[in-house]
Amino acid sequence: MVSSVPRGTPGSDGADGFEVADEAAAARARAALAATERWFVRAGVPHFAEGGRASTRLPGPLRPLAAALELLRLGLMLAFWTVRRVVAEAREVGHLAVRALPLLALFGMVIFFTADFWQVAAALDSGWLWVTAAFFVVLIQAFLIARLPEEFGTLPKACTPDRIRASCTATPLAEFAADGTDLDPDPALGPAQRRNMFVYLLLSQTIQVSLLSWMVFFFYVVFGAIAIRPEVLTEWFKHPVPDAHLLGLRIPGVSSELLHVAVLLAGLSALYFAITALTDTTYRREFFDRTLSELDRAIHLRAAYLTARRRS
Repeated sequence: MVSSVPRGTPGSDGADGFEVADEAAAARARAALAATERWFVRAGVPHFAEGGRASTRLPGPLRPLAAALELLRLGLMLAFWTVRRVVAEAREVGHLAVRALPLLALFGMVIFFTADFWQVAAALDSGWLWVTAAFFVVLIQAFLIARLPEEFGTLPKACTPDRIRASCTATPLAEFAADGTDLDPDPALGPAQRRNMFVYLLLSQTIQVSLLSWMVFFFYVVFGAIAIRPEVLTEWFKHPVPDAHLLGLRIPGVSSELLHVAVLLAGLSALYFAITALTDTTYRREFFDRTLSELDRAIHLRAAYLTARRRS
């Protein structure tokens, strides 16, 4: 008598059904892990993804070339992320203007209406003006580089399962985290991940400060064209002040002196904002804590990602 046990069910000679189910589950796990790695790249933390480097499996003479290609790949990913970050921050420019411009306007307004400051700014030729602007950039970067490592103490070194599941919402690992799996709380943050986090924070703050400095520049150009009349400039400089030219076109009501003043005030305001956003409790909550929360979510997602990798 021929057995009628269906193929692939328990008790049959072939386990095709189980194999197909296991292969399908493994394929879904691999797809989720690959999607999570792409999520890390889009979020600006590509080093949160694991995987062996091709250069370690190549013959010795080819490893420098592979390492150079890997650096090029990381550089391109960083460039694309920077563009996306600039676009994302530009969409929040209204929030940035409402929250930060009143503070910076009050900070710079007194200086703006002093003749001495205008004369100092006007005495700078184009070369020295850009040297001064670069000096502000160096000061801002030096402050951020010195201050940001202290912020790592506020980031989690171990994650709770509930926080991991909450961070996995709307990510490729949402289904994996929600199925009741025991999640390893250790995100295993090594030197590469910590360098990645530092670069992430540094670039995020630099982009935010840069956008704000441009806003301050245009604010003072427009405000100066309205409030500082040519008669006042003639009184300050003892001679008529002509309009500035840009690409051969005259800019009515905007003098070269006004542009120089706006550049210096933008640099001063950017430095003041960079310091305030990290040290003042109110402005830190408005501007810097949002960046930290994004990084905090990526750390929790990495814990789920490592758990999924070990169990896939």
